[in-house]
Amino acid sequence: MASNLACIGLAVWRRSDFREMVAAARAEAETIAKDGEVGVHLWTDASGARLIITTEGDLVRVVVPTFYAAPGAIMSEPQAVDGGLVLAELVNEHDEVITEIACQLEELSLLGAAEPPVEGPVSVVVLGTSARVTGRADAGTPAPVFEPTGAYAASTDATAHLTGVVLAVEERAVERTGQGFTAARVQTDGFQVTLCVPAGEPHLTAGDVVDVDGYVVASMPSLR
Repeated sequence: MASNLACIGLAVWRRSDFREMVAAARAEAETIAKDGEVGVHLWTDASGARLIITTEGDLVRVVVPTFYAAPGAIMSEPQAVDGGLVLAELVNEHDEVITEIACQLEELSLLGAAEPPVEGPVSVVVLGTSARVTGRADAGTPAPVFEPTGAYAASTDATAHLTGVVLAVEERAVERTGQGFTAARVQTDGFQVTLCVPAGEPHLTAGDVVDVDGYVVASMPSLR
């Protein structure tokens, strides 16, 4: 099973290496929110790999990996919950609910100041900690599925299980680490996600049907 960091080419094996990587990213990051001693900073690599770094004074409190992706869904009424996560609905263009979702949100620190109701285009990134190809779309497949496995668990988590069809694939690499990863656009149940996996784990091509368990991070640009 891949780590969240490995899914975007930032795998590290020592705590000291992780601290050095975060410190370097923090120095290059954009500050997107500041409230007293608490700051939220966004680092984006040329590959699209991202780190959301929350600090308190000089201390790093939380680091969330994600990826810069185009919107592929509409999020409605996101609500912050314990653990720094968000619960929300994804809706279609007719405002009909497609599914509920538990996720990390890049703009969580800006959510409280947003004027309700909050709704808008959102990118949904899935870090595929477990992913496999189960067939080809041209061979006929069951309807795609998106299940927010962490939304109703005893301890809410930003996890989901999904099946879908790969629409496009890009191979990326992070210069700092030399690690490659795959960013694939996937059509799932009523919307599109960007799936990130370590290069070749698995090898993906357009038209593949995938079965994925992963960590979910969203971005709603309209909150900025």
